[in-house]
Amino acid sequence: MSKVNRNLLLAVAALFLLSFLTYLQSVGRADRFQRGQLFLANLNPDDVATITVSKGEERVTLRRQADRFLVAEKRDYPASNSSVNKLLRDLLEIGLEKEVGRGESLQSDLGIEPVGAETVEIQLAGSGDQEMVRMRLGKTFEDGPGNYVQRFDEEDPAIYLTSSGVQISTDVGTYLDKLLVDHESSKVSFVSGADFLVERPEEGGDLALADLSAGEEVKSSEISRLGSVLSGLRFDEVFVADATEVAGLRFDPALEIGLLDGSGYVLSMAKRDETTYLKIRGQSDVQQVAITVDEAEEELREKAAMLTRADEIDDFNSFHGSWIYEIADFTAKNLQLTRRDLIESEKN
Repeated sequence: MSKVNRNLLLAVAALFLLSFLTYLQSVGRADRFQRGQLFLANLNPDDVATITVSKGEERVTLRRQADRFLVAEKRDYPASNSSVNKLLRDLLEIGLEKEVGRGESLQSDLGIEPVGAETVEIQLAGSGDQEMVRMRLGKTFEDGPGNYVQRFDEEDPAIYLTSSGVQISTDVGTYLDKLLVDHESSKVSFVSGADFLVERPEEGGDLALADLSAGEEVKSSEISRLGSVLSGLRFDEVFVADATEVAGLRFDPALEIGLLDGSGYVLSMAKRDETTYLKIRGQSDVQQVAITVDEAEEELREKAAMLTRADEIDDFNSFHGSWIYEIADFTAKNLQLTRRDLIESEKN
């Protein structure tokens, strides 16, 4: 073999050895713990189809349907997008302070295995229930805010201490979309109760009590309360309409509230012991809209908006007709206002 060929072979061998050593070094760096690294660095939240969170007897199962999640424990009632996004964001932002170790004894000491009363287990699955992540949060670090955490979807996983405290709620109510409707009081055209009518003048202005007698003065604060009933109307608890918890309830109309766009809502109430329940139904003045070829563009836009709103009311009723809502005392008091409550004083 010539000297040139020998030198060439030596150079190739040296390059191969250098490449191999570089690879081993890079693998070593990848496996080596680095303070501040993310616990779920490779998780893509868009791939998550099912989320299960449990602690003790509490359990929440969130399943993706189209562009939102549903709460399985509440007969697939919609989950709040913001609460699910917060949960996924909190998981993605878990940073690690240090690697603690491995082993059954350490798991037991740190409340990870066996599962303790305060151990939180989180499972994430993709389409077809394919497991993506299974992890547990154990005890809180005695000398700081971190938690001990470990994955169980990996082989021989290490236990880590998180950089900061991780708070994952296992309360079903935390994840429910509790907002029923949200219409500003300025959009309300009238509120009709059992013995009163509050309406907005045709020429505009504030809501006012109709048929006000001489000497009567209204409580503006109570009128304002009526006008704000649909502003952020929320519930505390939800039941499917045929659930045993709400069986036999008798609902009576409480308020009819109309909006300036011709739509509105009828709110009916029932009471059992100290708890108030609500049923809500939407309504619309629009039955059909006639369109002619010579209509102006603005008129066409207005009619399109009316038809869109009518479809929204139909969808609203198709969904909410299947549910009964438990509401807070404050909300119930607003729905129970009478004409007497609206009168400030009587003058002789």
